[in-house]
Amino acid sequence: MLLINELKIIPIYCILKWRADVFLREMEKYLPKMYKSLMQIYQSLGEKDEAEVTREQYSLIDGISVDFGIMQKTRRAYVIKCEFIWDDIGSFEALSRFLKNFRGNSISENVYLHESENCSIFGKETLIIGFGIKDLVIVDAGDVILVMDKTKDQEVKHLFNELKEIPDLTKFI
Repeated sequence: MLLINELKIIPIYCILKWRADVFLREMEKYLPKMYKSLMQIYQSLGEKDEAEVTREQYSLIDGISVDFGIMQKTRRAYVIKCEFIWDDIGSFEALSRFLKNFRGNSISENVYLHESENCSIFGKETLIIGFGIKDLVIVDAGDVILVMDKTKDQEVKHLFNELKEIPDLTKFI
């Protein structure tokens, strides 16, 4: 977040730190559905149905951040002023800042781009070759490949919610 004070830009950063028991009590109070799902997952750890329970419960969790779900409501948080470098990696755009730069693109391993600009490519095992592409995010997640316009970065969670409704595709999510 940036505050403008007499034409001087001051970066403001925030790190959340808490004891696990305090966080869980606040989650139970402010995000009870998420808490219930988390407890179901916790109870299944190490059991034969762990993967199934995790997948089922995870699909029930609303995509709300801790900032909005708990921190804006709790009375058990404090603010301490400090200065440090921080980046909230909550989007492909933010994550791209940690990739190497290749001819004006952000790429991971196993990626080669030619005549391409302003792309973020997250390769895995398969070689990804981009030729003549612009402003794209490409993610190789192993069993799924995502290709999207960079401007849709904040809308991708809506796409995944739609995919959850298609029975043949839920195994990929």
